[in-house]
Amino acid sequence: MIAGFLVASSLFAQVGTSTLNGRIVDASNAPVPGVEVKIREQSSGSHQTVQTNEAGIYRVTALVPGTYQVEARIAGFKPVIRKDVTLEVAQTVALDFVLEVGEQNLAIEVTADAPPIDTQSSSLGQLVGHKMIDNLPLPNRAATALVNLSPGVVMISSGTGPENYPVFSVAGGRARNQDFTLDGGNVTNAVGVTRPQQQTSLPLDAMQEFRVISNNYSAEYGHSTGGIIALSTRSGTNQLHGSVFEFARNNALDARSFFASATPPLNLHQFGGALGGPVIRNKTHFFVSWEETREVFGDASVLTVPTLAERRGNFSGLRSAIYDPLSLANGKKTPFEGNLIPRSALDPVALAALAYIPLPNRTPATANAGNFGANSHSTLRRDILVGKLDHSLSSADQLTARYYINDYHQEDDGAYGIPVSDPNAGVTGGRVQSFLVSHLHTFSATILNNFSFSYDRRAFIQQRLGAGQGLAQSLGLLNVSAAAFPTMNISGYASLGSPASVNAAIARIQTPITDTQFLDSVSKFLGKHALKIGIEYRRGFNQETNDLSSSGALTFTRQISGQPGVSDSGDGFASFLLGQANQASLQRIDSIASHASYWAAYVQDDYRVTSRLTLNLGLRWEVELPRYVDHNRMNSFNPAAINPVSGTPGVVTFAGVNGVPSTAFDANFANFGPRFGFAYSAPFARNLVIRGGAGIFYVPMVSNSVGPAASLGFADNLSLVSPNANTSSALNLKNGFPAYVSPSIDTPGFGAVAVSAAPTTAVTYFDRRRPTPVSYQVNLDVQDEIAPNLVLEAGYIGNVSHHLTANDLSIDQVPAQLLGPGNLQALRPFPQFSNVSIVNPPVGNSNYQAGFVRLDRKLSHGFSILAHYTFSKFLDDAASANEFGDPGSYMDAYNRRLDKGLSGSDIPQRGVITVLYSTPEFSKHGFANTAAGGWQVGVLSVLQSGQTFTVFDSANNTNAFPAGTLRPNLTGDPSAGVQTLAHWFNTAAFESAPAFTFGNSPRSVLRGAAWKTVDVTLSKNFPIREGCKMELRAEFFNVLNHANFDVPGHTLGNPDFGVISSAEPGRTVQVALRLVF
Repeated sequence: MIAGFLVASSLFAQVGTSTLNGRIVDASNAPVPGVEVKIREQSSGSHQTVQTNEAGIYRVTALVPGTYQVEARIAGFKPVIRKDVTLEVAQTVALDFVLEVGEQNLAIEVTADAPPIDTQSSSLGQLVGHKMIDNLPLPNRAATALVNLSPGVVMISSGTGPENYPVFSVAGGRARNQDFTLDGGNVTNAVGVTRPQQQTSLPLDAMQEFRVISNNYSAEYGHSTGGIIALSTRSGTNQLHGSVFEFARNNALDARSFFASATPPLNLHQFGGALGGPVIRNKTHFFVSWEETREVFGDASVLTVPTLAERRGNFSGLRSAIYDPLSLANGKKTPFEGNLIPRSALDPVALAALAYIPLPNRTPATANAGNFGANSHSTLRRDILVGKLDHSLSSADQLTARYYINDYHQEDDGAYGIPVSDPNAGVTGGRVQSFLVSHLHTFSATILNNFSFSYDRRAFIQQRLGAGQGLAQSLGLLNVSAAAFPTMNISGYASLGSPASVNAAIARIQTPITDTQFLDSVSKFLGKHALKIGIEYRRGFNQETNDLSSSGALTFTRQISGQPGVSDSGDGFASFLLGQANQASLQRIDSIASHASYWAAYVQDDYRVTSRLTLNLGLRWEVELPRYVDHNRMNSFNPAAINPVSGTPGVVTFAGVNGVPSTAFDANFANFGPRFGFAYSAPFARNLVIRGGAGIFYVPMVSNSVGPAASLGFADNLSLVSPNANTSSALNLKNGFPAYVSPSIDTPGFGAVAVSAAPTTAVTYFDRRRPTPVSYQVNLDVQDEIAPNLVLEAGYIGNVSHHLTANDLSIDQVPAQLLGPGNLQALRPFPQFSNVSIVNPPVGNSNYQAGFVRLDRKLSHGFSILAHYTFSKFLDDAASANEFGDPGSYMDAYNRRLDKGLSGSDIPQRGVITVLYSTPEFSKHGFANTAAGGWQVGVLSVLQSGQTFTVFDSANNTNAFPAGTLRPNLTGDPSAGVQTLAHWFNTAAFESAPAFTFGNSPRSVLRGAAWKTVDVTLSKNFPIREGCKMELRAEFFNVLNHANFDVPGHTLGNPDFGVISSAEPGRTVQVALRLVF
């Protein structure tokens, strides 16, 4: 039995801790009960003492990651002392002892780390230790970008912007679908009211290590199928230690990107320091870190803008014929002679807007694709402060408190040279705070309780430039606000106004978004069973104000200036010059305060059946209590009720009115997730372990920002669409928007019009019957220590998921059997509305199958290597908005089988190699010793297949109204021919589908260029005195200056179709000076 606890002063809650267990036997392999086992953290001096039970087993939980000395002592046997035993975050380590008969004063001392193979757990994952964080090159100093060292990870973005969070997919989970913890407390975005994402970005000097748990994690983890990322901050020790640093980059040392004429502007300085030490030795320790970033930067942009001739209405250089949309008669239009639009036909609002569109400034590779190039310009200031205090109240009570704050402000001027109309120009500011307190209490010799409370708060402001200047009115656009330049999306050309992307808005204010978490767990050691029972509660809150498009949002496609049924006709910019928009909307949302919560309970039993076999048995129950809004400012929709205005089914309803529930959807209380795993040490090989497991895991109920969703009746919302397959327009620019006043929610048949009238209201709502997204995971792997400190691992990962959330799904599409010419509004399921969509519908499925090989040599004699190769296939039918190369949209709401294909995160082959090497630091002075000693090299190399992409069609000839993002027909081999930058794929293999039909081209039918990059760190340490050194450092990113190309233009009918016109940055260099003591 465990005799007592004198717990370490640096303790994390739940996932931030480590566990040490083992079996102690005598020379005959018989268990030795009652052995006193003392575990001491070597840097802080804190320690615990336990005893083996009747089975000779000991177990110690809630240990801070660090380096330990473990001593086993009992009368009649020689004491055994093992030093330098490393415990890592979220790790269970087995450390067994064989005692020899002898005197107590004849201690056996061994300096040896814990076994490098995992004999206790079936979970797959990868530790990223402090040595890697400290010595590998990181372009944005975002340590969590090193998640790509784990097999099964696909990196989408390594971390940019003011919050500096990387975006990635883990082992078949969705991007931004990980659960992040810091010191055991939650640091993931607010539950239930916004998309999951990391909330903290620690300075490198503040991070101890982190672990990626990628598959089949234990029952104490949940609310994710995309992996658990367990981060831990550094703690103070009995010695005062710290650092002072500055990292700097500028474009003088950088190479230009492949397509850029010059390197983008860059002047980056990151500076700060860290300090940790004792307040009271062996009892209270502190650690604090501060980092400031000041950066002026830009990105090379290559865009397509109208030519000088096209700005005058001269489209004679286009192959596609331009037709007069006002000449429509009997389903046909009259072409403009010579593709010349008469001056009298040009819209005055469009002509005024030309002043806000940049002029061509470069010779394009083909047609007019990529005829404008410039560097954007941005400035960023960010300050991050982290503080931590560990205190031992008594031998039975330990406290940890940690605080994090990130203040940032970024101004973006864009690349147009006209910031007010540039979609990438604006101001972003925010403050992210995270607080944690944890308490570990020992109730008895065999029971301990671990409680933690965490609170995360994020205030965020995003605003377009030109606010309040009346830019839309100055163009002559009527009945819009003075908030900003109107949004104008022109098919095939650079857009104006707000970007057409997630969270794009004139202004977006979150004041604040918060997540509160309570965790409590009880651990009991009973014979061969290590039991843990826990409960978790989280509450999310989002106070959000959005101005999505009060200055007007308009879309211009080539169909408006094209001939119905002729795919190769029309042009998006021609439609714009004619002032004929196929979609137009006005939307301003008042402040919405939404809430959601999450409950979970679990039991975990790690059962050491024999010295060779450990079973991991668990069960987790969880439920996400759905979103509700203050004052019931949320609409719903009854698709069966008869609307009193139109006499057709479909009525907008409101939360809390006439019996409508106040929550967005019904909660699911039957989410039980069993977990099973095993770890078996093979008898036929000394250091070989076979591990495997399976489990059921549940996913967050929302995958996107839903703060302003379903707010009809509490916002101005006008939506206009083309009535006939985009053949004629929804709005004429010179006439402006119709005068519109949002009706009262008491209005019968809210938002509806008679079937014969043009609808003005688009409805979004949450479907009440929403199954919880679920994932079925399985893994099997073999680890073998093939040489001292060198582990070879080979394994299989499977992840099959159902009910995944998708982008909003329209249920108001004209059925396929009714498609044809003319105005089909009356044939839609809900003709009284311009559209009806379900928010984040759980209709997606995915299937990920992968094999991997990993080689890991722990740091020894100054050298370590970590390499892995993953081969995989990732299918889905509803990609999220965060994946590579796919906006996540469906095509035909009635036939979603058409959307099954390779995931945007499908990278079939991926290899990562990291190497760390350091020369010894010689104690003797002298030129030779100084020159040869203290060198360090870090290498990180990634080689992977190109990302998939989907070919879309700029024409919508279906007449299905709100059909999704359309794909063309595939008529040949898309990979045929010679592959060049100007002709990456066989464009002739695609053609627009015949009128009133959907194309047959699959999702993700093509793949971009392979990715190859090598990053290198070279540093030299100069000793100043014992325990103090100066480090001079240089980091080279993409040191070989390999051109990594982005995907080509992949929209049929756009000028850049099939053309690669952009690439990732070339070689960049960062230098640093760092004092470590």
